[in-house]
Amino acid sequence: MSLTQRVWEEPLKNELYVMGGDVAEGVERGDDSVLECIKVSTGEQVLEVQGKVDPLTFGEIAYQFGSWYNNALLGIENNKDGGANATLHRLSYPNIYFQRNNTGEAFDKQTAKLGFNTNLKTRHEIIANGRKYMQDGSVTVRSQELLNQFEIFALNPSGTKFEALSGGHDDLVMAWLIACEMFRTQLLIESAKNNVLLPYIDGEREPKSLTQRLIEQSLSRQQHDKEPESAVGSLI
Repeated sequence: MSLTQRVWEEPLKNELYVMGGDVAEGVERGDDSVLECIKVSTGEQVLEVQGKVDPLTFGEIAYQFGSWYNNALLGIENNKDGGANATLHRLSYPNIYFQRNNTGEAFDKQTAKLGFNTNLKTRHEIIANGRKYMQDGSVTVRSQELLNQFEIFALNPSGTKFEALSGGHDDLVMAWLIACEMFRTQLLIESAKNNVLLPYIDGEREPKSLTQRLIEQSLSRQQHDKEPESAVGSLI
């Protein structure tokens, strides 16, 4: 097993992090297994792990780094993960991404399946979102190895999907794009926390104190009980 770790920033206390993972078989001539980490408050790439690692070992490595980075939201591709997500679950990792299905409703529904599923639809979505975040500066790439793979990441001749040019690799790119999706997901989670929809109380969106509500109800009753002086007066 060979493994390269690139750490640009160690985890900070109370900081949120997210991670995306792309799993390979761990064979010498195959793709690398890759883990990418983003700091949520700045969008900066803070960690990159790359190597010829089998899926079960990769699950253990993801557990270690995810725990180190404050139990980062961790999404590993589940298409052919070989047990990496199951390993995370077996180790009781507390913040695993669960696959969501787009059913055409307002919000994608979370399923019971661990990890991120890359298919024709979600692949285009994470590429589009990742490109947008990189262009507008929401996320920052620090890895030259990742940038090198982006240079050969293009639409294939059949026009069906973006992938590495013949003879190249896109494992770093895919792990990064999944990390960007985890970044988007974490931002949605934080937004939901800060925008709790409060129930209507007596037609008011903002809840009032009990004393204030009782005073207003009393004044309303008093006004209602008054006899109008005239028909015109009742309209004024």
